Amino acid sequence: MEELVELLKRTDLFYGLAEEDIRRLIAVGRWVTYNANETIIHEGDPSDALYIIQKGMVEVVVPHGSVPDIPGPPEATSVVRLGEGQIFGEMGLVDGGSRSATVRALMDGTTVFVLPQDAFYSLCDQNHTIGYTVMRNIACDLSFKLRHRNLRVMAGW
Repeated sequence: MEELVELLKRTDLFYGLAEEDIRRLIAVGRWVTYNANETIIHEGDPSDALYIIQKGMVEVVVPHGSVPDIPGPPEATSVVRLGEGQIFGEMGLVDGGSRSATVRALMDGTTVFVLPQDAFYSLCDQNHTIGYTVMRNIACDLSFKLRHRNLRVMAGW
């Protein structure tokens, strides 16, 4: 548990949370371990949880044509690899819409902490500071990504 507390303290998503609030988040989540090439989430599935990589590495895969810079037939392509302390599925905490990508483990023993959306919302109802802080951090992250993408488009990259 202490290892996860320290990991979450270093995660941007939980920046500004007190240690006791991080412990509350841990109490409503669960650990899941995957083997190499095992799919963690599927594109198109409902978004119902956030994932934090504790150990190992994952690959985010989207079909060609779903990213403007990657034209081509509908085969999938890897767009990013994520490792320890990085998160994916954060939009699932915001809107519950369908998954925009498939994520699969790249190595045996890839371990992720899963924070279910319903448990997160329930915790936020009990402690508004947690909800405000996490949602603010998600908004900052998404704003950064959108701004970066817009600058790339304007510069013709």
